[in-house]
Amino acid sequence: MSTMALFTCTRCGKCCMSLGRHIRIERSISPVQHYVRDAISGEVTLVSIHPHNRARFSEEAPEGGCPFLRMDGDATFTCTIYGMRPRTCREFRCRTMVIRGPDGQEAGYVKGRRTLVTTDPVLEALWQEIPPDAGDAVIAGVLGRHGYHAEPLT
Repeated sequence: MSTMALFTCTRCGKCCMSLGRHIRIERSISPVQHYVRDAISGEVTLVSIHPHNRARFSEEAPEGGCPFLRMDGDATFTCTIYGMRPRTCREFRCRTMVIRGPDGQEAGYVKGRRTLVTTDPVLEALWQEIPPDAGDAVIAGVLGRHGYHAEPLT
């Protein structure tokens, strides 16, 4: 049985740069309240800029990204509406599984539903043998027989 690892966001901003292009301000009620349309789901959500982020919201958003994303001085990013972000944003997980090699070190990870990111040729070859619709238990079983450990992220 596999354990569930906790996903830790590094605030790299990649998800908000790609997914965020589908988030649009449909109508502004005030400088801090906006109706946002999620082009993926079609949902409209009323959001408010968090009080701690109101000065930051007046800064320029990164080109092509979410209109509520702002870059921090340390090259990380902040979502100015994080607590009220649309459902698509809340449910998105950039990494869904971490795979550790026989040595216990991270050998790769799964992003989205089924994309493996690795530089380990053995793991890559094993991954190709796993049926595309396999669940976490099947993946863990196949990889486990070869000394790898799959940790689904929550």
